[in-house]
Amino acid sequence: MPFEYTQSLHNIKHFLQSFFFKIQFFLACMIFPFSTLAISDSSQPVDHNLLGRDIVESFMLSKGVSFNKQTDNKRYMTFMRGILLGEYPELTGQNSVYVKSQVELNAVIKFASEELNPVFQDYPVNNSIPEVKPNQSGLILDGFNQGKTVLVNYDRNAAINYAYAWWDKRNPNYPDFGENDCTNFISQAMVAGGFSLVGSGDGCRDEATRTEFYANANTPPWWCQGSNRHWEWSTSWSVVDTFRAYFADENNFATVLGWTTDRKLTKSLLSPGDIIQLQKKQGSGWIIYHNMLVTKEDSKDLYLTYHAFNRKDKPLSEIEAGEDQRYILVRFP
Repeated sequence: MPFEYTQSLHNIKHFLQSFFFKIQFFLACMIFPFSTLAISDSSQPVDHNLLGRDIVESFMLSKGVSFNKQTDNKRYMTFMRGILLGEYPELTGQNSVYVKSQVELNAVIKFASEELNPVFQDYPVNNSIPEVKPNQSGLILDGFNQGKTVLVNYDRNAAINYAYAWWDKRNPNYPDFGENDCTNFISQAMVAGGFSLVGSGDGCRDEATRTEFYANANTPPWWCQGSNRHWEWSTSWSVVDTFRAYFADENNFATVLGWTTDRKLTKSLLSPGDIIQLQKKQGSGWIIYHNMLVTKEDSKDLYLTYHAFNRKDKPLSEIEAGEDQRYILVRFP
């Protein structure tokens, strides 16, 4: 073989080797930063609030929901409250295609809870309610006002029947608080169940008290302005936390067993006619923000009736509890 031909083959081989080496080096330089970034990202803690926001926004987009807190604050906040109350099982339910793990579900609840903080900024923080804990024999430990609860003539069936009669409408014999009607509605059911009205106001709208319990029609003086000015009522009638204080602290009509996130434990401790309140994280503390009457039970679940979204026999299993929301159990004798 001629020398020139052999040399040419050698040069071509050298060129190809050099060319492929440079290609490999170039690709390595391109891939390395991304692989390093991926490794770095996987080691970073998950921002649950951003994760929750992204999931909720994806759900809203898929449903054609376009309102936001800047352009339509009221509807946006109602939507966020609906997430906490389990109004969107496609989002937070067991067969959700948007939430695929407990971490993602917690993130969604956390995001909705934090978005609602401005709505509940004036609600009293209540961190004094203990956790419900059964003892070793499986019996419930005493609630923190257990032992001083008094027997009352509470007709559970009458309270439940009232809730069924008025769950989707408003009784004209009482004030109407619109989207914030949950405690007003439960108070009406308590009266139907046998509890008496106690006290009266000063002639103008609400009175801040946990020792009186009333809602009375009113002919207001000219200086009494604001919504529902033709009514006067106690805050124990209309405010969730004060309602609890009236029935369990001031009068011992009921026992607050404490808070829990365990649905099975909740079912074992409560019966139709009892009350479940919802407590949400508010900054570094907790507030009680929603009242629901237990109206039915079966072998699997408790069922709740309430105002706000006007629900009859909503399964407790559809209302998530966890790091940012929990149940407060109020049991009557």
